[in-house]
Amino acid sequence: MLSPPMMRLARTLAARHRLLFSVEQLREFKEVIERPRLARYMTGTHQRELVAGMAADGELVLVISSVRVCRDPDDDHLLALCKDGKADVLITGDKDLLVLGHFGSTRIIAPSHFLAEHT
Repeated sequence: MLSPPMMRLARTLAARHRLLFSVEQLREFKEVIERPRLARYMTGTHQRELVAGMAADGELVLVISSVRVCRDPDDDHLLALCKDGKADVLITGDKDLLVLGHFGSTRIIAPSHFLAEHT
């Protein structure tokens, strides 16, 4: 289940912005929502609907860039996605990404800042 702020963020994004994702990110999202801690809040059908909704509402980006910028190397794939997808904004709560502020022409901001600017 998404928190009310995350639901607002999802609605705002869907209405006015492109959601970019990679195969790796979609796979990770699926893995996370299937973990027992989250799976107890939703049925398998709901999990599949969330993954299908992300795939249907977003734009699949073929990530070909290799990036080594973030202090957490596990987050570099998101920066490569931003680069190859020509993202304007990366919305994240991850402090290792937020500390960067920008990556190329992509702004990196927290969900609360994005909502304050766009609602």
